[in-house]
Amino acid sequence: MGRPKQSDDERREKVDKIIDTAQSLFITEGYAAVSMRKIAAGAGMGTMTLYKYFPNKNAILHHIWAVFFDELFVLVRTGIDRTKSAKTQLKQMCMIYLDYWLAHQDRFRIVFLNEDRASSGDDFFINHANITEELLQVVQPLMAELSASVDPSSMLTYLESLMCYVHGIALNTITISEYPWSDHEKYVDIFLDATL
Repeated sequence: MGRPKQSDDERREKVDKIIDTAQSLFITEGYAAVSMRKIAAGAGMGTMTLYKYFPNKNAILHHIWAVFFDELFVLVRTGIDRTKSAKTQLKQMCMIYLDYWLAHQDRFRIVFLNEDRASSGDDFFINHANITEELLQVVQPLMAELSASVDPSSMLTYLESLMCYVHGIALNTITISEYPWSDHEKYVDIFLDATL
């Protein structure tokens, strides 16, 4: 008769075990040092079984990244006070974003210190993660007010610049931790004051 069909809960449980194992290994050993065989062993399954859930290590990494960004954008969407000015809301978005990565520095390293390597048949994470769309959803209600300071035709470029700036703050704070950085809120204020 063969094995009984796996339930959705059983499948989700296996995927969670794979993800937890991979995330732990990526943190402790680095992405490049971890193989599918090592992930399978840590998750208590054979390598061929692992391939039934994920076609390659990059797909596992993308899954982990998606979980982080989903969690982060829930915090961003719910943490912004829509009764405040556009500039204040942008600052709140930046602070939530920064606070998330500074509270989860291992996650930051997994996402931003690992190059996304798409092999044939794969896609880069940025192509299917909708990060830009998520940011635009947050900022869309602010567009009218921001258009007084930022040319609407360059709004996306402005937001990309802001995100580069915020990522730079997180990167430096996390990877050069021995330096006595100022409070990251001050850096955000300087950018927003200079550009809005």
